[in-house]
Amino acid sequence: MAANAPTRWVPLLAGLALLLARGGPTSACSCAPQHPQSAYCQADLVLRARFMGLSQASSNASASHVRYEIKTSKVLKGPVSGQDLRYLETPTLESLCGYQHAAPLRGEEYVVAASFEDGRATVTSCSFIQPWAELSLGQHRGLIQAYEKGCHCQVLPCQALPCTVTSDSQCLWMDRLSGHGWQGTQAQRFACLPHSRSPPGPTPGLPLCTWQLLKARGALPAHH
Repeated sequence: MAANAPTRWVPLLAGLALLLARGGPTSACSCAPQHPQSAYCQADLVLRARFMGLSQASSNASASHVRYEIKTSKVLKGPVSGQDLRYLETPTLESLCGYQHAAPLRGEEYVVAASFEDGRATVTSCSFIQPWAELSLGQHRGLIQAYEKGCHCQVLPCQALPCTVTSDSQCLWMDRLSGHGWQGTQAQRFACLPHSRSPPGPTPGLPLCTWQLLKARGALPAHH
């Protein structure tokens, strides 16, 4: 919260923070691993934005939600009208995967992958929300251009060996087995994209997809 925020907002924001921290006594939110490409392709809206404030959801929205005020600098996916989007809603309770913005408000710029629910942009603690400056150059390239080309491909997380694919449109995501968790080389430098010099895969309507290196500049990419 900004140091010069009006005093009357302090109890409200403190109360909202308390609500966000509460969860059910036995329930918890669990998120599946998600490659940045999958986050981009599955989202309705991907933005570069700053979180500006926190408030109660509007009277037309569910009472179980709060909303973050944002200031969008660029729409990476979604309607151009996303540039004018002012709020992101999230469940109040942590047990319902409510998102809590840990960084200071009015701070650095974030990439936000959001969904639309009843006309409202929503995020959860499972949403891809990362500081833009902390992403790799390959991830910048993916979000700006490359991931869109791979939305007919599927990144398949490999939790433990043996792992297999069931379609030529799938790419095995092996980062967890490399000792770097899910933020290894494939997450930071590669995208699962249609192979430009190969015929379509054997399954009708599905491309043959391979991991391809995302370079910061230039034409799409070397095959891997």
